[in-house]
Amino acid sequence: MSAPVRRRAAGAEPVGGAGQVGGSTPGSGAGPVGGSAAPALPEPAPPAGPSAEEVHARLRDWLAEAVLVPDADPSAPLRDLGVDSLDLIRTARRIEVAFAVRVQLRELFAPGLTTARLADLVAERAARRGGGAAPPGTAHDPVVLTPSQEQAWEEQTGGRGHWNQAMLFTTRPGIEPGLFAEAVRRLVASHASLRLAFEEPPARRPRQRTAAVAVDGPPGAALGAVLDTVDVRALTGAGLSAAVTRRCGDEQGRLDPGSGLVARFVRFDAGPSRPGRLLIVVHQLAIDMVSWSVLLSDLEEVYTALEAGRDEVWPTEGTSYPQWAQALAAHARTPEAEAQAKWWTEVARTPATLPTDREVADPRAANTAATAATHREEFPADLTVRLHAVARAHRAHPGDLVLHALGEVLAERLGEPAVRLDVLRHGREETVGDTHLARTTGWFTTTVPVRLEPLGGTPAERLARTVGHLAALPGGGVGHGALARHGRPRVAAALRAAPPSDVSFDFEGDDAGALPLGSLLPDVAPEEVGDITAPHWTRPHPVEVIATTDGGVLRVEWWYSTALHEGTTVRALAARHRSALTALLDALAGPALPGAGEAPAR
Repeated sequence: MSAPVRRRAAGAEPVGGAGQVGGSTPGSGAGPVGGSAAPALPEPAPPAGPSAEEVHARLRDWLAEAVLVPDADPSAPLRDLGVDSLDLIRTARRIEVAFAVRVQLRELFAPGLTTARLADLVAERAARRGGGAAPPGTAHDPVVLTPSQEQAWEEQTGGRGHWNQAMLFTTRPGIEPGLFAEAVRRLVASHASLRLAFEEPPARRPRQRTAAVAVDGPPGAALGAVLDTVDVRALTGAGLSAAVTRRCGDEQGRLDPGSGLVARFVRFDAGPSRPGRLLIVVHQLAIDMVSWSVLLSDLEEVYTALEAGRDEVWPTEGTSYPQWAQALAAHARTPEAEAQAKWWTEVARTPATLPTDREVADPRAANTAATAATHREEFPADLTVRLHAVARAHRAHPGDLVLHALGEVLAERLGEPAVRLDVLRHGREETVGDTHLARTTGWFTTTVPVRLEPLGGTPAERLARTVGHLAALPGGGVGHGALARHGRPRVAAALRAAPPSDVSFDFEGDDAGALPLGSLLPDVAPEEVGDITAPHWTRPHPVEVIATTDGGVLRVEWWYSTALHEGTTVRALAARHRSALTALLDALAGPALPGAGEAPAR
């Protein structure tokens, strides 16, 4: 089952008051996560991967549960042991969970595959991935922030605790509290980003470390303030919803990235026969939208396994987020990354300033969450169909066409032949170092400056220039931030001298917020989660354009600051964008011209 993520933007109205719900039972311990970071060491070597013998022992135990042939020879091919396809599918998933290694089902079904050969295969792949994942709950020494984190850290000069992503779910009746606490402990222990703590040493750059968490003993003592249980058994109907809403609003200001409290799990216990609620709040510096799917699927799997009496299941994530931060910083000093400096320097020279309607002394200081407003354009369903058809015909991504039309509008507005926008991308580039990020949680989203030359030539030629530029982005764009933040001084200074664009663009696409909900968390709850940002939070761009195609309908949201722009100005830009996109689709409805650009990977 999947459900859409409900996106709440920075300027949304706060929900609920300061009231408390029923009886609140915090986890034992005063700290955010039990344990502390190990003493700093110079560049520790990555932990060794599992040996073939270790893997073989685990596989032998797993397969022993499924072997149906009496007195079977464990050295025989798996097919000869009476193991069926469901057993092999379960084994593949266990391998992924235990060792962060994927084995394709066709490999498991291969004739002659033995337990020993499978163990060799798993150990070999774990070793190729840079030594495998660190044991759950392991502390990580202080490392640099990723470029996105560091830029955000500098932008938020006020309190940094109230800037979150939050989701509220319904829970199935009858959740066992002890098993749930243990499932949350394993989730937090296995995902380093849920245990990040940030520090800002005097006259030095900010750093992040990962606190240790005990993997045995009472889970409440290990989790501390990360897990809370709220008793709502006496509440029903509107009273229950109101209480949940109030508490959710209160929770939005509870996180403290300086002390290491970057995640909160608040379970609302409605008793054994009624669905409850689960609120998960994670600081923005520790999570992106892709991470939600990983966290929810891991929580479902671990709780279900514990409930079934299977104690061996722990989530795994491959490269941890601190290791990714290190890999990205190291990448900035490689010849491959430094060769990209000329590209990014030329892009940085492109005009990117959108005139404001109001004169303010410091536009960045005025551009806060408290001043945010939105205008939304919803396009007809048939236009979305045409958008996808034209994109396919011109070997483009649908978002490329929406972005190109936005570039036309801005170029006309600024009177420039080329304009620069900041485009949001997923940032999980496994080509950087020896990284494995498919199941790693963290804030990977990267903002990439893009140069558009949307005027001059036929519509097909103009679109081809946009698509070609996007396809040619070096390394998916992560190199720009790496060079600007961790590159050699001359390169970094040149890139950071160019201010961000005044306009950002994010194409979230179809089902961008789909969540892997299951039996534990069957649905998104109807109550609001509250305001996910503090009023003083600094917005990264004066104008943010966010496009989605949920339900087959294109919607484009224009977020702006009322301290900088009049609503009439933004509505006029949105109307011009609508006309430009419609005209583009009309012009490109015929066959694509030869030489159209290749669509970039998303």
